[in-house]
Amino acid sequence: MKVLLVCKEMIAYERTAIMLLSSNLKKEGHQVKAAMIKNPSAAKKSKQSHKTKSLLHSDAYEGKPFTFTDSAQNNNNSVVPEIYDNVYKIVKDFRPELIGYSVMTGEHYEVLKLNKILKKNFNFISVMGGPHPTFNKQVIEEDGIDAICIGEGDNSFPEFIRKIEKGEDYSSTKTFHIKYKGKIYRNPLGNLVSDLNELPFPDRQILYDADPNLAAVGTKSFVSARGCPYKCSYCFNKQYNDNYKGLGQILRVRSPELVIKEIEDVRARYPLDTVTFTDDIFTLRPPGWIKEFSKLYKKRIGLPFNCSARASSVKEQDIKDLKKAGLTHVWMGVECGDEKAANKIFLRGTGNDTILKATQCFNKYGVKIISLNIMGLPVDNAFEVDLRTLDLNLKIKPAVASFGLLYPFPGTAVAKMAIASGHFVEDKNTVYLESNKRSSMLTFKSKKEKMMVENLQKLAGIVVDFPFLRFIVPFLCSLPFTKFYHFLFYLHLGYCHKIRLSPIKFRNIIKEFPIFFGYFKTLISKT
Repeated sequence: MKVLLVCKEMIAYERTAIMLLSSNLKKEGHQVKAAMIKNPSAAKKSKQSHKTKSLLHSDAYEGKPFTFTDSAQNNNNSVVPEIYDNVYKIVKDFRPELIGYSVMTGEHYEVLKLNKILKKNFNFISVMGGPHPTFNKQVIEEDGIDAICIGEGDNSFPEFIRKIEKGEDYSSTKTFHIKYKGKIYRNPLGNLVSDLNELPFPDRQILYDADPNLAAVGTKSFVSARGCPYKCSYCFNKQYNDNYKGLGQILRVRSPELVIKEIEDVRARYPLDTVTFTDDIFTLRPPGWIKEFSKLYKKRIGLPFNCSARASSVKEQDIKDLKKAGLTHVWMGVECGDEKAANKIFLRGTGNDTILKATQCFNKYGVKIISLNIMGLPVDNAFEVDLRTLDLNLKIKPAVASFGLLYPFPGTAVAKMAIASGHFVEDKNTVYLESNKRSSMLTFKSKKEKMMVENLQKLAGIVVDFPFLRFIVPFLCSLPFTKFYHFLFYLHLGYCHKIRLSPIKFRNIIKEFPIFFGYFKTLISKT
């Protein structure tokens, strides 16, 4: 079958799910392409909003023979919004029988709009996967959505396609909710993939064909494990693990040898000067794994790399070994400097003293820290709590202090807390942005408090770099300069990441600088 995998435009990182699905499908002989929904500038969005969108209708596929129609080409009044032009053209030329969308919450608005347009003009099965349908299963009820994948699709997605290809009843496929002949079938989850070593290497070329900038950038991301056993309230893992209870082991790790082989394979085919591991917690590994990995990485790769860390899982010997192998910086969750709020609201279970002890370990071996923080909590004294988070970061002195606003994503424990405390109301009119860097979704005591929380989130990283500003922070946050602070936030973040932490190599500056400048503009437009 011809399968098209679609996602929103990425900001300098690869979507592993799409790459893995492509590898699995190609292994079974299917033709697979990828396409990206572009992130237009605000000006383009405004201009496009006035365009006519009269498109013809065709029925969704429900057990009927495949036919491919392109009614739009026969309709002179049809106008496809500019944001969807490239996807529309690929669908028209490639003629996929199935289109799969990888979707995070906030991206689903554009995906649903695109799918409706495509459904009116072409005939295909539409499948939505990723975090959004996993925790928002009601999306199967949306017009034009034929199926959703509600968990790991490594095995279930190829099975789903196999049944369609053979003309079988696919309504009972595990890990899928499916519309079939006018009825919705809500199937249970299948088992988790038990051995990640059995999975093929991700098909990077499919994404690089869709976005050549991803191939040109020297930083590439890799996944060496899946799963996180912790129960942080703001994270999807708690609910995800509950969903998969009894269906497999939560934490699964690839062998060091296979991880190294994948990196070698990528380096042989594409530019690679920095490795980023996007695992939930890289420092949480079986005994001996990090030591073996460090030896192999130093001997066969030798490139700088970065990874995630949780303070409570940091072991000095592991950090020493990883540093020798090339570890430059870690992404460490700090979340909240107010211990009471951190444990009650975030269910963090890690004290500030543990975080500071881990910080000392990283400092001892010259490993830089990117601290990950969340502001705008559903508490009565939100601004004061956030100031304590700032103050903890001033003690940590990270290379980069990254601050976001709490987003009560559906299915998370913190969303339930925010609703119960009256800080959040979720209904059909609730709008989730793609970024948690602009505005809070919560309700505070006053508009001024909301503004001060949002301003602090944007200024906190700068204050960590310039501590002398701390005494005037309340005054700065009381000023109505949120949009200006927002611009400063991204300017500072870009400087920290591409000059201080992972500077563009001089030999690549002509090629990569325009790419990262484009990413900067995209971040501004997305938020």
